[in-house]
Amino acid sequence: MEYLNKILAFLIFFLYGEFTFAQPKLLSQKELSAKKIYTSLSEALMEPEEVYILCLSYYELKTVPKEILRLKNLQLLSLDGNYIEYLPDGFERLKYLQHIDLSDNPLLQTKQVIKKLALLPYLKSLALSGCRINKLPPEIGLLKTLQVLDIDNNYIPEIPIAIKSLRQLKTLNLSLNRLQIIPPEIGNLRSLKNLNLSENRIQRLPKEIGNLLYLEELNLSDNKLEILPFYLIKLKRLKKLDLKRNHIPKFEQSHVKNIFPNTKIRF
Repeated sequence: MEYLNKILAFLIFFLYGEFTFAQPKLLSQKELSAKKIYTSLSEALMEPEEVYILCLSYYELKTVPKEILRLKNLQLLSLDGNYIEYLPDGFERLKYLQHIDLSDNPLLQTKQVIKKLALLPYLKSLALSGCRINKLPPEIGLLKTLQVLDIDNNYIPEIPIAIKSLRQLKTLNLSLNRLQIIPPEIGNLRSLKNLNLSENRIQRLPKEIGNLLYLEELNLSDNKLEILPFYLIKLKRLKKLDLKRNHIPKFEQSHVKNIFPNTKIRF
């Protein structure tokens, strides 16, 4: 009996071990950059388990081919420059997807897309640049694992309060929109290192921007700012501050230079 128990234990370990080692792993940025970039879906489907990167940019796609869901190891997907409206049912089967680019899809139904993406447990970066978005839905707050969000070159007039939930966000690009006011909830993005709010219509910043203690780059160029909040003094890690083409008077510029003696500032 003892002999049989040992055999059984070995089989359980062996089978479990096989199952464990067969599982796909999340690749680092360096590991991912070394992988082959597939630009043909038919070629990718010939060896689906080898596909980590798929680029179907500017293919004039109107729908996302459901065959993509067979690429279980897929971790970077580029679908920019198409006419996609929705993500297909079952998209969450791409559970190891870390990066997706949906830029320049002018028909994109942002709310539905974000809800689908919220089911992906490891999503790190999302690009929605140039999608003619005129409202950023509150569902954006569901993407809690995001580290990079590019949503520039749209028609967004305001940032939803729900953005405060993106606590892992390190890069936020909202340039080339129609923002006038930045909500105080921006101060909840404590991991933020790079914030681009250039080419909007911003007249003032909330004091909560001073809570972004890890911020290294802040681009506020081409807005309507006349004065900066005193709380910016808390941004001790700031390396670059771009204030070009605003309405900041000379005395205020001198004050900013004194506050940030070691920061590269552009007026």
